[in-house]
Amino acid sequence: MPSHANLSPQERLALITGLNGLPDPSFKMVVFALQPPAGLLPSDLAAQGDRAFTLLQWVETTGPGLGVLQTVLAQILGRPLIERTTRLATTDWATLFGYFSLYDFAAMQMAFLKAFHDVYAKGFWQVRPDNPPLNEPAQIQSLITTFDDPVLAVRFVERVMAALQSAEEGAPRDFTQFEQWRDRIAQAFNVPSAAPPAPPTSTRHAYLLVALEAHGSDVNLYPELRVTGVEKPIGFGACPKTCAITEAAAQISRWIHQAEAALEAEACDDGEVILEVFLPCQYLDEDIATHWQMQDKRGRAVALGNHRRFLVRSLERVRDRGIQRALARRWQKLDACPDLQALCLQFHRQAHCPSEKGSLQAMLKDLDALGLKFVAQLPTDAARRSDLLYEIIDAAVPIALWVSAPASDDATTLEAEFDALLAACQWTNFADLARGWRLHRLRSPTAQPIKLLCDRPDRLPQLPDPNREEDLLVAL
Repeated sequence: MPSHANLSPQERLALITGLNGLPDPSFKMVVFALQPPAGLLPSDLAAQGDRAFTLLQWVETTGPGLGVLQTVLAQILGRPLIERTTRLATTDWATLFGYFSLYDFAAMQMAFLKAFHDVYAKGFWQVRPDNPPLNEPAQIQSLITTFDDPVLAVRFVERVMAALQSAEEGAPRDFTQFEQWRDRIAQAFNVPSAAPPAPPTSTRHAYLLVALEAHGSDVNLYPELRVTGVEKPIGFGACPKTCAITEAAAQISRWIHQAEAALEAEACDDGEVILEVFLPCQYLDEDIATHWQMQDKRGRAVALGNHRRFLVRSLERVRDRGIQRALARRWQKLDACPDLQALCLQFHRQAHCPSEKGSLQAMLKDLDALGLKFVAQLPTDAARRSDLLYEIIDAAVPIALWVSAPASDDATTLEAEFDALLAACQWTNFADLARGWRLHRLRSPTAQPIKLLCDRPDRLPQLPDPNREEDLLVAL
């Protein structure tokens, strides 16, 4: 049964029309089954249309949800009130459940309940107070098929893979079939990628996400405060702003202070906000570590690289689902690298500046590179330099290192600096990566010109829809 968020206007109209047209005894059976608060509905003397509208408003806002209402109506009428074309074929479900073994049932049951809450923001037993049995795989398959929701299907597969992985004690299980099924359904029905669950940790870090989007000669700044293990952004009173790029550092400084004040009640490791700046390609090569002057709590101007642990991420990657899927796949491989030597072998070493457009992107994709060490100098021509940065972005390389300013060091010395930076931190932990990068830049003058672009498929800012002009209007 679809959630109310998935009902089209035509289906919503069919629902209220069907409810209005019920015989009085059947309508009273619906009211009895749903148990609205006493005094909520108009009296029996009122028109059934008024009673039906009031009932629907309660069901959808604070009541059990439209899914429960449709289930009750189907039981009374002996058929679904809203007939929908099946989204997933019967063979799709049969294929998926054919991948499970007899020993996977506990993981399947837990994954179904968690995925249901992920999609509908309510517990399964709240939506289905009739307590349908979940005692065997066939019952889970029957229920999830009944809901016929591609989002639920994808989230279920993601949850079940996580549950099976955490329960694995022997050789790691091959999830290729599950991943291929999930990716096929997600692509067919345009299901967005979900943020992977935060890794188990005893510490929590706070990240201030600031996305910069070009707005004429100015930039729009979109702030969000995230805490490890907390799914939704933490409110701290900040609103999007439009300003000149030269004023961005001052605005971000104010947001940092607001965010750290809001974190007093949150359990974080040190109460310090780590800055994640999502830069558009045109600013990606800027030396913001040196040129952005931040205001500390005493009002002193301090270079960003000294004042704050920070990381640079790509704005263009946020809205590109294809890049996000590639990042998610490569990030899993990155997580699996056992040591620095294994990681460095997965990084592509670019010793010369490519002369042909698209050649760097093609090479990174064909090699399935987890990282890039661009030890050559970027071209001095601004347009060609921008082209190369776009190729790095579109190749979905999780970590890229380069130096844009002309350097006197040879490629071997520069690569040694890159490797020393990677060795200084746990590269899959963004808090530790930001700490290691700052320390390495402070200790080694040779490392100060290094640019680091890093992206993972989670903790993405919620940006406005570029196709809706009203969404792009922000405060000045």
